[in-house]
Amino acid sequence: MDALKSRILSGAGCPPAGICTVAFSGGADSTALLLCLHELQEQLQLDLRAVHVHHGIRGEEADRDAAFCAAFCRQYGIPFQLIRVDVPAYAAAQKLSLETAARRLRYEALNSAAPEGVIATAHHAGDNAETVLFHLIRGSGMKGLRGILPHNGRICRPLLSADKSEILSFLQARGQGYVEDSTNAEDDSSRNRIRHSIMPLLLQENPAALRHIAEAAEALAADDALLREQAEHAAEACAVSGGLQGLADYPAPLRMRVYLRQLERLPVHVDPNRKMLEAIDGLVLHKAGKLTLTRNVYAQVHRGILYIRAEMPPSDSAFPLKIGRNMLYPDKICEAVLLDTAAISRNYHKADTRSTLDFDKIKGKPYFRQWRGTDRIRLPGRSFTSALKTCVQAAVPIPERRLLYALYDAEGCIYCEQIGIAARVKPDADSRRILTLQILRG
Repeated sequence: MDALKSRILSGAGCPPAGICTVAFSGGADSTALLLCLHELQEQLQLDLRAVHVHHGIRGEEADRDAAFCAAFCRQYGIPFQLIRVDVPAYAAAQKLSLETAARRLRYEALNSAAPEGVIATAHHAGDNAETVLFHLIRGSGMKGLRGILPHNGRICRPLLSADKSEILSFLQARGQGYVEDSTNAEDDSSRNRIRHSIMPLLLQENPAALRHIAEAAEALAADDALLREQAEHAAEACAVSGGLQGLADYPAPLRMRVYLRQLERLPVHVDPNRKMLEAIDGLVLHKAGKLTLTRNVYAQVHRGILYIRAEMPPSDSAFPLKIGRNMLYPDKICEAVLLDTAAISRNYHKADTRSTLDFDKIKGKPYFRQWRGTDRIRLPGRSFTSALKTCVQAAVPIPERRLLYALYDAEGCIYCEQIGIAARVKPDADSRRILTLQILRG
């Protein structure tokens, strides 16, 4: 059996039976992967497909690559998709490097084109070693030093244990051509400089360097998985009021992974480094303070609770209430349930009505929007209206104030999370339909 086939069949990144979509650039690595999986298709019971992402850069050369991939798939009868993205425009809009923008758009395109099964990429042992060195040089923690994982969500890397020489030998044995990306020969990026200048010296020093780096990365990945599991338990134990309390009682390695967990759950992309994590840790240990992590992400400790938030820009947009789950804010859902009082025995008009409304007293169509300081509300049991801003400032921690669910009708605010309902929609003995609102986190 070919060495490359053996690598795939025995490797941790071997795709499971079912739909397998190969990220096909047309280069030597992805061409060898697609051809090898095509030959193993029956043995592995794969529904094999291919996607080529045209990045909108490199001009005629990129068009040549797309044409090669399409012709290759026609020759072997492999279903093929071509997706075009505009990397330069996206990079300019998001203020990213072309390399980072291309990687982000590529994976978005792959996930969109292949909503089912696994996505196979052609990363090999050399790529893995370069990744470990890249993260080591830039000061990454264990997450970076664990290298490229054989499986990461829906992504699998069948060639991760293979050497470049095995890939080229496989193609040569079959007389299979491929295309060359001219930018791979340039030294504009850190990864290319590592590949062209540092890796040859390491291999000259020790021909087994790739294997040793891979073994170290694999060991670190196992350690990181264990610590991440423990950090998940710590975060769950410390969860309170939309933040985390009591983290200072845990060892520093677990605290750092809890911060990573929170950053990864944000709706915006954050590229954390050790300096950022240590800055968050400083807030936790001092039990107070606020700092900006990126342009729109901040961390704050308020009354002993750590909040890591993505700033929500002010918005006047209205979002119609739907019966069921309403999700306007990250990790926070407002679940709306409408009940007929004839079907329930509880006297809602005598119970706590902070989040229970008489649905038939709502004027017009109810909708959510971000609350404003000029809004007013008369709470049950009061003969006067209050500024919603005053109510929020008195009851809600500062980091939570911009992320409150507030429900309105044609006459104004009728509900605000952590504040309560308006007196005019309070259920009474004559209520026939009851609307309950419950905030769910996570």
